Amino acid sequence: MAPSPALLLCQPLTLPVSNLTVPNRLVKASMGEGVADPKTNLPTPQLNSISSAWSTGSWGLILTGATAIDPAHLISPRDVLLNQPTLPSETVIASLKSWADSFRSPILDTPNTPVIVQLNHPGKQSPRGASKTRGLFGSTLAPSAIPLDLGPGFLPALLRNLLFASPREITPKEIQDVISNFALSARVVAKAGFQGVEIHAAHGYLLCQFLSPTSNQRTDEYGGTAAKRARIVLEVIAAVREATKEFPGFAVGLKLNSVDHQLTDKKGMDDTIEQLRLIAKSGLDFVEISGGSYEDPRPRETVSESTKAREAFFLEFAQVAKRELAGIPLLVTGGFTTRLGMEEAVRRGDCDLVGLARPAILDPLLPRNVILNPEVKDEDAKLKRVTVPVPWLLQKTRLKIVGAGVDSVSAYFPGG
Repeated sequence: MAPSPALLLCQPLTLPVSNLTVPNRLVKASMGEGVADPKTNLPTPQLNSISSAWSTGSWGLILTGATAIDPAHLISPRDVLLNQPTLPSETVIASLKSWADSFRSPILDTPNTPVIVQLNHPGKQSPRGASKTRGLFGSTLAPSAIPLDLGPGFLPALLRNLLFASPREITPKEIQDVISNFALSARVVAKAGFQGVEIHAAHGYLLCQFLSPTSNQRTDEYGGTAAKRARIVLEVIAAVREATKEFPGFAVGLKLNSVDHQLTDKKGMDDTIEQLRLIAKSGLDFVEISGGSYEDPRPRETVSESTKAREAFFLEFAQVAKRELAGIPLLVTGGFTTRLGMEEAVRRGDCDLVGLARPAILDPLLPRNVILNPEVKDEDAKLKRVTVPVPWLLQKTRLKIVGAGVDSVSAYFPGG
């Protein structure tokens, strides 16, 4: 008899540095909840209720939405903020412990799913008004003072100026503050009882901006070469490890972007490989590959015909990353639609973990009910996407961000 088609997806995985065991290969990927307390930026009962929905879904790993490390730089006014200099530390830890507890199932007789908190500094992608500390007119931070590019023409430029302050080049002292804030935030997460952190260096946020020669045109020790552009990321990883060394089993992951030009431009690809090799030596438990940013929101690679026949958006870049990361488990998020497609990606060695984001909203119990459920046939174990038409008037604006969410309505349809 042939083995179960979901055999590999059901297999546990032990992360290499922390020795944390992930019970299966399905990961609830990060999304922005944006429902923290508007006054304190701490978790709310609403956020805890949302989080508890995934607790009985039999996920192998749960990644929280992005949390902020600096009160002056948030993605939204209701981000969870880990670095809280104006609140008693006991208050912050107690609130975060309650959030951590909300992910733990009170009814399933199985090991609780590990929960990893995503840490982020948005850099120049922090909108006006997102932070009370910075205010409406305070500058954002970036490796170089290059404004966001939301598209050609007058209207995109106007909206950019209305929505985002002009960035200024971050100073060496402020770079050290960013590194310290990542470390401080990771330690708070560990004290609250979470099992690890994921450092966000994708989606056009600050660390991603440092990695890219397009947004990082510095000539000091943090720019000018591929290795120097990666320096801040490596220093953040080292600082986080140092800050959490007294917490056995605490995992540290990193989220990176897949970028089109890296697959076709030799210099870009060589630079990326050099950065991946440096990252491979940094002591990570896993690396996640995803894509998209405010400037280029559609998360799809320009890929070969053979890759188009497969499901996920980023598998071609993932193959390169897998080779260069030298044994670090790889998580790929974006574009998976069927059990068989997920299983095939793991079987081929393209990835070790499968990330599901928007489908996890519509069915928080997706692994238990569908993908890992032996009673659901392969032909029925699939996700469907409903394309949401973009109004023609918005299409005429030439804003890059228009249409970024056309696949945001996803669901599982039995037999579909």
